Amino acid sequence: MIYLLLCIVLSYGAEIDVNTFSNYIEVSQEHVHIEWLLDLDQQHINATSQQIFRVNSNKLDKIDLDIYQLDIIAVYISSSGNILQHNIIKQGDQSLLQGDVLQIKLDRVYLRGEYIKLNIRYNLDSKGARALGFLRKEQTYSKQVPYLFSQCEDNNCRSMIPLQDTPSVKIYFTASVLVKDARINVFMTGNKLQSMKFKLLNNYDNLQALTLYQFELDIKIPAYLIGIIAGEVVEKSTGNQTYVIAEPHFIDDYAQELSDLPIYMNEMQKYIGPYIWGDYKIVILPASFPFGGMEHPLLTFASPTIIVGDKSGVGTAIHEIAHSWVGNTVTGRNWANFWINEGFCVFLERKILSRLNGLDSVKLDAINGNSSAYTSMQTFGLDNSFSSMHPNTKNRNPDEATSRVPYEKGYQLLTYLETLIKEDPFQQFLRDYIQHFKFQSIDEDQLYQFLLNWVRTNKGDDAQKIITDIQTIWKDWVYKPGLSPIQIDVQTPLFTNANNLAKAWIDGRGQVPEQADEFIQYKPNQKSVFLQYLIDNSGLVEKTVLATMDQKYVLTFYKDQKIAYKWYRLVLLVEYREALEGVHDFVSKVGVSSYLKVLYDLLGYHYNEEAYLWFDENKTFYHPVVVEAIEKILQKYPKKNIFE
Repeated sequence: MIYLLLCIVLSYGAEIDVNTFSNYIEVSQEHVHIEWLLDLDQQHINATSQQIFRVNSNKLDKIDLDIYQLDIIAVYISSSGNILQHNIIKQGDQSLLQGDVLQIKLDRVYLRGEYIKLNIRYNLDSKGARALGFLRKEQTYSKQVPYLFSQCEDNNCRSMIPLQDTPSVKIYFTASVLVKDARINVFMTGNKLQSMKFKLLNNYDNLQALTLYQFELDIKIPAYLIGIIAGEVVEKSTGNQTYVIAEPHFIDDYAQELSDLPIYMNEMQKYIGPYIWGDYKIVILPASFPFGGMEHPLLTFASPTIIVGDKSGVGTAIHEIAHSWVGNTVTGRNWANFWINEGFCVFLERKILSRLNGLDSVKLDAINGNSSAYTSMQTFGLDNSFSSMHPNTKNRNPDEATSRVPYEKGYQLLTYLETLIKEDPFQQFLRDYIQHFKFQSIDEDQLYQFLLNWVRTNKGDDAQKIITDIQTIWKDWVYKPGLSPIQIDVQTPLFTNANNLAKAWIDGRGQVPEQADEFIQYKPNQKSVFLQYLIDNSGLVEKTVLATMDQKYVLTFYKDQKIAYKWYRLVLLVEYREALEGVHDFVSKVGVSSYLKVLYDLLGYHYNEEAYLWFDENKTFYHPVVVEAIEKILQKYPKKNIFE
């Protein structure tokens, strides 16, 4: 038995997911179907999940699934209806971090190669389902219909569905969703079916009064890619099988801002290969969505922060399109291999942006990304594994490790590899890599071995030198915390110009520099560099500098929220109280986790009273994962003004 399990583990690859409690090595999910009756007014869902498992070991007598705060009613064999014994095995201090185990005692011993089909009835609501953001109707634009959206990444899908919540397992996904209010439109991961395909698992009173939506995805995905929105939303075509989804009031403006989606899709396919998923739809969610974007297949989610008015914020859309190849088609096996999704994705994003906006602009994006990554490293500690591309998330919620580090260090590694292999051959390597690992979940060692073999086969006389160079840096680059072992040259005159202007403002001590008007012509990424210089040198920045700068550039209440975020960081560091109301407005209207965590950390230290007051005001606006993160941050700062 031990030998058999070892063989199974080896077949899955060397790296096991430490953030799942499921016995996914012994038995793996093949198909998950959910049937949900939504009551958005009461923020409650009556749910049934039907699941098919494949047995991978002999003498299987139980199935362990991940759950988080779910009310499990019953588990039974789908074909016979025979009830199975189930227990909730509490995980002590992990219960509120990563959840518990739903242990299902099977009706007999199952053998390797057999299939098991189970139904699980359960309830979930806004109190426990931390993957779900429930918005009251008053929080929507029309104030007529409530709204629901999900965010499963990293391991929050277990708060929506009892399942094997690990990227190591990919499943076919289908769904039936019923709503009581006909004004509520529903979209989920997968294709929305035009006619009823799946028989309902339950009987419903007054079924004729309910609206039914069904969805199907015929490509396997990991659980974290399951997504749902439900509310007063509509979709609009932007051409060539691309669509925008939003609340009706915003749909025309958002579709105009994203009218180049077909261009982005075409450029990506020209570089990396055919798009295999079907339609491409991007949802611009309400402001409480906690991330810039989320790459559910056929249903990308994006924050309204990307809508600036001049198409300058749509790099996020290109990033999420890239995930269709890296992340969704080829997936990191676990959260320690998150960089396999995100580093590759940033590389593809910037490759396309360089063709659209020029190389100097992309270098600025890389500089800004490096700055954000280094800020995270300083927060984690430069010797913390979270400052590496391969974080140790054992006994931790992997959300805690989320930062720009895997994005930027992964991008730097791939850029370095491109310099070794050369641009055109490296493009072919990426295409071959995706084809080789198509629909699989892999770890860095599998990638590493494929890379070396590819170089050995395709680079002729140069192969051995390239392999030696790769072997020299690989382990340090992936596993060592802190800065990458080799720094990629991303210098550009645009960077120098922005820094010189920022320094001139500091040196002017409140006087307007001669070249001040240059800022007005900067693109957003150059403005971000300018502000980052001031943040990095905030100890030299006088309040009079911010007062004059704000008068000149009107940065408080700035429309581009990425720029506004950096301005408010500077405001808090310098304690420029005159702009504090702008900070208040920002944290009350923007739900992006990465922004809020940094701002509340600064507020907790510099403006303790306001930090607690504003957090209490906005708890119901923020997504549950953001609330948890901010509560943890504020624990560092007792609820009082620390200067009293």
